[in-house]
Order: sequence, then structure tokens, then C-alpha cells
Amino acid sequence: MNRITEKNTGAVTIKLFILLLAVTFATLVLPGNVRADNNGTYARNEANTDTAGATGGATVNVDQTITEGQPAANEDITLEWDPSPDEAVTGYMLYYGNASGKYLPPIDVGNVTTYTIKGLNRKQSWFFAVKAYDNENHSSDYSNEVVKEKVAAGKDDSTASNAFTLDPLALNEDFGVETPADPSSETDVIPENVGADHIVAGTGPWPKNGGWLKTLTNNLFHDSWTRLDWPLYNRLSGESRIARGDINGDGRDEIIIGLGPAAGDETVPAGYFQVLDDNYQPLFWGQVEWREYNDGNGETWPTCGDIDGDGKDEILIGLGRNGMGFVEVFTVEDNQLKHKTWIASTWNEYNLARGEVRPATGDLNGDGIDDIILGFGPVADNPEIPGGTYEVLTNEGRHMSWGEVSWNDYNRLNGETRPVIGDLDGDGNNEIIVGLGNGANGSFEVQAFNDEGNIINQAWLATPWWQAYNQISGETRPAVGNLDSDNADELAIALGQGGGGWVHLFDDKESGYNHYISLQLWPEEYNLNNGASWITIQKQ
Repeated sequence: MNRITEKNTGAVTIKLFILLLAVTFATLVLPGNVRADNNGTYARNEANTDTAGATGGATVNVDQTITEGQPAANEDITLEWDPSPDEAVTGYMLYYGNASGKYLPPIDVGNVTTYTIKGLNRKQSWFFAVKAYDNENHSSDYSNEVVKEKVAAGKDDSTASNAFTLDPLALNEDFGVETPADPSSETDVIPENVGADHIVAGTGPWPKNGGWLKTLTNNLFHDSWTRLDWPLYNRLSGESRIARGDINGDGRDEIIIGLGPAAGDETVPAGYFQVLDDNYQPLFWGQVEWREYNDGNGETWPTCGDIDGDGKDEILIGLGRNGMGFVEVFTVEDNQLKHKTWIASTWNEYNLARGEVRPATGDLNGDGIDDIILGFGPVADNPEIPGGTYEVLTNEGRHMSWGEVSWNDYNRLNGETRPVIGDLDGDGNNEIIVGLGNGANGSFEVQAFNDEGNIINQAWLATPWWQAYNQISGETRPAVGNLDSDNADELAIALGQGGGGWVHLFDDKESGYNHYISLQLWPEEYNLNNGASWITIQKQ
């Protein structure tokens, strides 16, 4: 029987009473790579069907004590469960998430029967389940699921919402077209027909308070905040690498969030990435199917593109340092995330030296199917690698061409590349926009294939007016999308660490790539301490 009582204790306790149904045992499975099951949740690979310690066939009764009144926006939730009577059980895995059956990476709580998860947002519903495991790495099925409901509207003078709390961030609702632009110029003019795709941005590393996403309205005002629903990762790093793609073929882009490296916990980021729907609600988590990489680095570089011509985008996850140049391709079928294939750079020397790839997609050969570009990271002890190089692959992963930044000094000193693809002149043929790393002086390059099939320079552009940033770092992170409903794409350039949260918007080629506004996205605390942004331009 469930019982809910109101108290003003400022805490929530959920007790899981596991009632045994006779002396039966669950069929256990050997943990392997994490995958999504048919409910979009994470389950173990069914590589072993031995039975072992955890008792199955359990039901769960819930005794919930829920705080009401005027509590804080976040709260600690303590869960308790009866121990398994089987002596083979050596510990428990605790699962929780924002939707039924859709859980975050689990917490190994060890051989205890109570655990407190700190700082969960009380405006979200939270779903919990546990599994038992033994010392041979067998695990039981999930227990029955219990729910801590979100706070209803009016309980704390706020609206019930699935958006994460804004505390302790201080919002600036007045930025947007009012945001200070070039302080030395009054020439920034927003195109009259602005109002098509949306800018979505993520933070760089921000330990203790990371994992934030920010969306703008189609006229460039603040719209909403969202947050990665993995509190541990948010506390350790919180970097949110943003990509977008129409993975279900409905004409609206979903959001994919890649994760950066985090010091202090070897289980983070472990090859994970999160998928949000087009309204920024969690759909599911995915994980790279390479355990050794996940254990050693685990950062993820996402992009999306329709590389098989079925009208739906695939999710491509580039691997970071020591990833051997690999990209894993996932597809979504029946609301399940499934491995599709692996592709890789053909540059073996780079793959062995660093192996990090930042993928982008777009149709470059005119066949109507997206091709793939791989950008490369810097190699500290060999300035000739990557040397400003990027690789173009066909949609099937075969080598098509090499591209190179046409700036020899940059190539010798750093040479990392961050390419994206878009149609900047509206002629139906895509260009390649190459963002650069440290030492770029705020510059980025527009390139394209010529009639002979060679990649050539079309334009050099630069972010405006901030020489202090350009001299210290100058890193540029481009995104491409149609911000004004015409036939050509616009450019948004985010800055790296030390960039003060600024994003610069440039019109298409017809205007001469006119820089028309600069936006400062984040609260002052973040802008002063990191200021990096990852951005994408979303179709909605």
C-alpha cells in the first residue's frame, strides 16, 4: 500500500520493501556493454543466463514522505530497500531518471540498503529502481519502479515545469537584441526577416554547477534553460557539447549532448551521450560500445546526418583522445537507440598519435545523402600533426578527399580543425566552414569544392573587436543554420574558454558575411570563470 504524508522536514525518504514471492531466483545476465532495451532504458547484454545471488520475482511497496510548504528548489531523496536473503549478493545498483523506465547511468551503492541522492530537482518527477549483483558480476532484473512526483503548480509559488531549476544561476532576461555588441561600432543591424531556426547553446566545463543548455527564441531573446539529468557529471565537469538532428523524420530537430572529460571519477563520462526531444525533454541515454575507450577516456563528440538516405538522421559519435580515429554510428528505431556501424579516419599516423575526431555531416558530392567530415585535434609533440588537416568521407565511410586550412603559420603551431557544413550562398551546394583552435586569433575559414574536385579557400572571416581573447586563445567554434528564412544559411561562431560567453552571428554570403550582432549567453559568474560555449542551430 502506498502512503503519502505531508511534513516540513526538508527531506524525502522513499522506502522500497521487497517482498519475496516464494523461493525462486531471477535469471541473471553477465554485464557487458551498456545498451538501450526496448523501453529506452539501460540493460546488460544478455551474454550469460546463469542464475545467481539476487532474488527475483519481487514486488515493491512504497512508503513516501514528501515535503511540502516552501522548501528549496532542490532536495535530497533517500531510498531504502530490504536486503536480499541470498548470501551471494554483494551489492546493489541504484537507477533513477526523469521518465518511467528511462534511467541515468546507475550508481553502484555497494552492499548497503539505503542511499541518498543529493540535489534532485523537485520540479521533476523522479523514477527509481534497484538491481542486486553478486561477486561474479551477475545482476538481477530491475525491482519494481517507485516514483517521487514533481511538485504541483502553486506549491512553491512557481509553475510545475520539467525545466531544471535556475538556482544558483542569475538570469538576464534582457539580453538578445539588446545585448551589447561591438562597443566601437553602431553598425550591427539584425536582418528584418530573422525568425527561422533556433540557437541552442551548451556550457563548457563548469565543475559543481555544469551541464546547462540555453535556448533562444527565433528573434534571439532568451527562451529557456535545460540541464543534463546526470548530477554527478554536472558536479565534476558539466560540459555540454551540442548537436542537432531529425532522428525520427518529423521535420523537427532533436538535441544530442556529448560529454567532456571529467577528473575525479573514472566512471565519468564513460562514453555516454544524452538525446533530448525537440522540446528539450530527455528521450534516452546512449553509450559508446567500446569498453576500453570508455574506461580510459569516454568523452563524446556528437553530430547528426542522414547518411543512409532514409529521411531520418543518424547519430554519429566521434571519440576523443585515444579513440583511434573512430566514429560510432547509431540509429533510432521504434524509440530504441541501436548501433549501426563504425567508421574511422584513414590517417593511421594521426589515429595512433591522438585519434580524436570531431565529426560533421552534409551533402558534399551532390547525391542527396549526407557525407562525413572528420576534424582533428592537436598533437603536442608533433606540430605537423594534424597540421590544419581534415578528412572528407563518403556517407559509407570511404575516403573522398583531404582538406587543409590555408594558413601555414597556424598549421605549424596548432593545426586542429573543427569543421561544419552548410549552404552559405543558397546555390544548393554546401560549403565547409572550418573553426580553429588556440592561436586562431578569432579567425575561421570558408572552403568549398571547385569544379575539379579540389577543396579551395572562399573566404577568411574573424570574430569582431575582442583582441584580448584573440591574443590569449582566439578559438572559434562554428555552427550553421537558416536564421532568417531565406535560401542561404547563416553562421554562428561561439568562443572557447575565456570567451566571456559571447556568440557572434554572421549573415550569408550575399551580404558579404556581414556581422550583425553579438550575444552574451551566460550568467556573469560563468562568463568570468570559463565563458566557453558550444552551439548548434535547431530546426523546430
